[in-house]
Amino acid sequence: MGLVEVVVALFILAILAVSFLPILIQGVQLSSVNATRASAGQLVNDQLEAARTLGNNCEAIEDFATPIPSNVTSSDGRDVALVVNRVIGACPVTYPGTVKVTATVVRFDDGVALAEATALIFVEAY
Repeated sequence: MGLVEVVVALFILAILAVSFLPILIQGVQLSSVNATRASAGQLVNDQLEAARTLGNNCEAIEDFATPIPSNVTSSDGRDVALVVNRVIGACPVTYPGTVKVTATVVRFDDGVALAEATALIFVEAY
């Protein structure tokens, strides 16, 4: 194999490598976005689990409704700041009943909602 064939083979290999570069970059970017969304989903799940473990009375759920301070943020492994918001529904008129709890996680920098979930918490008394 002569020098010309080697140069041509390396040139073809370089063209193939450059053509796959955008696919690799997009894969890394999507992996980062998915990891941030997974972190947001875990934070939402943590909030709903915390509400479930409060017990079966509405007073404890109402105390849980105390707003999370706006300066309290969490971050994922890539230092993306995430803010957790929760909304607690009204206690039922008659017992037993359910209370609606919604947790939302948004990005701190642009306010985009990454994850949201709602759960109905069973309560037996006020």
